Formats: sequence, structure tokens, C-alpha cells
Amino acid sequence: MSSARAAGARTPGKTIAMAVLVIIAVLAIIAGVIYLIEPAKSLPSVLGTITSPASRANATRPLRGAGALVIGVLCLGGAWLVNRGGSTARR
Repeated sequence: MSSARAAGARTPGKTIAMAVLVIIAVLAIIAGVIYLIEPAKSLPSVLGTITSPASRANATRPLRGAGALVIGVLCLGGAWLVNRGGSTARR
């Protein structure tokens, strides 16, 4: 009886880490798109609604949107790395 896993098998920890990273990535990308297209006064309260001054309330939040998109892409990259980790041949 051997407790060694097959060469290409994923451990439950890697599967959970990959799932968490993908969920965070999807949420960050959605938040980034919302930041880029919605004016600050129309944002959901979770994302930080700004109602005054009027000049800021009518503007979008491009810096926050870009930041959220970058975080989303980095999380997707991390999930890809976790998924492919251990696929190299062992000697």
C-alpha cells in the first residue's frame, strides 16, 4: 500500500486555493468594471458611494477600477500557477 499520489493528481488544498483565487478574481473584475462605468453617486454602498461634492459624485473611479482589474488578473494568474504546480517531471 502506497500513500503517494499520482503524478498529475491535485491535492484538496490546491483545489481549494484555486477555487478561492478564481472567486476573488471574478469578484474583483466585476467590481473593476462597475467602478469604470458607474458614477460615484450610483455605486453600491459596498463599493463606497460618494454623494458630495457634486463634482466628485458624478465622476467615475478609474483608478479604483484599474486597481480592481489588476487584482483580478493577478488572482487568475495565481490560480493558474496553483493549478499547474507539480506538473513537472520528478526524478
